[in-house]
Amino acid sequence: MKHKATLISVMTEKVFEEEVIEVLLQEGAKGYTIFEGGGNGPFHMHQSGHISVADEFRIVKIEVIVLDSEVADGIATRLMEECLTDRPGIVSLSEVDIFRAQKF
Repeated sequence: MKHKATLISVMTEKVFEEEVIEVLLQEGAKGYTIFEGGGNGPFHMHQSGHISVADEFRIVKIEVIVLDSEVADGIATRLMEECLTDRPGIVSLSEVDIFRAQKF
């Protein structure tokens, strides 16, 4: 049986990864997934798949799924206020259908 849930996606630089994960876990996330990436934005160009002189500035995408949309809103707000206010980063929320709701 499928259930509605919210996918929280956080794109930021690797240097902020631990702070983001700390907030996710404090807010009750049961797990997360991290993807490395690249791209271009107002701060600078990020190469994907190349060894970076400053590994901390590589782009990461951290994703977590939560069942309660209000919890997701709270997590997103806290991330923006505490971790990403003046730093490069984007937080997005998407409604998703999931199976095995007990995992989340």
